[in-house]
Amino acid sequence: MDLRHLRYIVASARNGSFSAAAHEFNVRQPIVSKRIKEVEDELHVTLFVRSTAGARLTLAGEAFVVEARRIIEDFDRLAERATASGAGTLGRIVVGLYKSLSTGALRTFLNDFRQCYPDINLELLEAPFTEIIAGLHSGRVDAALILGDLGKGEVLDSIALWSEHLVVALPNGHPLAEKPVVYWPELKGERFLIGHHDPGPDIRNILLRHLAAPSDHPEIVTLHLNRDNILSEVGSGEGISLQCESASGLTGLGVVFRPLHDGTGATRLDYIVCWKPDNINPVLEILRNAFKDAMLIRS
Repeated sequence: MDLRHLRYIVASARNGSFSAAAHEFNVRQPIVSKRIKEVEDELHVTLFVRSTAGARLTLAGEAFVVEARRIIEDFDRLAERATASGAGTLGRIVVGLYKSLSTGALRTFLNDFRQCYPDINLELLEAPFTEIIAGLHSGRVDAALILGDLGKGEVLDSIALWSEHLVVALPNGHPLAEKPVVYWPELKGERFLIGHHDPGPDIRNILLRHLAAPSDHPEIVTLHLNRDNILSEVGSGEGISLQCESASGLTGLGVVFRPLHDGTGATRLDYIVCWKPDNINPVLEILRNAFKDAMLIRS
């Protein structure tokens, strides 16, 4: 007895006829009749009373059909889930990101993705850059959302995402706080506070790229503090800090945020999503396409 036998029995009970069941499955009536007789012989039970008017379930047949329907429904549900999992519309994916990474674009993307794919468990893992990359290589992380340019990871594939303005956090009363926009040369001689964790190293590289000279390097202090505590230090007059635009919504820290510009306009931070090319998680393809679609909409 296999699933095909159960389907013939349930269809015959529903239609009240072996012929109608055969028509439903596009087979000849003797095939349905033979398969049902095989089950009856195997179980030593009569499931149907046959007559010229059709086929009627016996009491034993009624009890059998109840369980047969449940088995068929469970199997069909299992098959659907397996197919969805193979297609990437059902399953789990782990996305690594910096602990301090929080953009409106990211939150919007995550909300939209979860609404479109409610059967996918999108799990976020906040960790430093080195741990995220190690997770990609070990398979613990499927995709990483990080600051940087395409090709930041040499053995990783990546897609360019959105960008954010870079802002400078200044203590209330700082001379530059009165300006609507701050330019890089105006930051010469300032003391910069950055975090030990990401994106601190990226911010350090940006500072050096814009302010370092052969005989002059900016004063950069690395703190083992989260973003909010670094901004509290800025509010206390311990220095200034470069932050992602999303930090501008923080209040009550004694800090003001001003856009940072160079000669060509606002300084921006670019985000990418990257992954290992040999990652076999089928959900990854769904995630990549969702990112691509989101970027097309934004453009």
